[in-house]
Amino acid sequence: MAAYAVTYAYVPETEEMVAVRPTHVDFLKGLHEQGTLLVSGRLTEAEPLGALLIIKGDSVDEVASIMDGDPFYAGGFVAERTVRKWNIAFGSIAGAE
Repeated sequence: MAAYAVTYAYVPETEEMVAVRPTHVDFLKGLHEQGTLLVSGRLTEAEPLGALLIIKGDSVDEVASIMDGDPFYAGGFVAERTVRKWNIAFGSIAGAE
């Protein structure tokens, strides 16, 4: 398995997005507990706001399929998503090969 960088650019925040956030967080917690999500966090201080997630997987298609289940993505709160294989040159993340 390899590491994949998933980036999100969010749509402007709405009340509906705020209401879905706990389900989104639970989805990510589940991936983390399974060992699929290695690390994630919000991207701030520039527009659009978004997130960076490092996911363990076998292919771009597999990781995209996993992330299709994210309530933020499924709910239309992600304006743009990229999934790219990340070849780690320096340092390490536990679980990434």
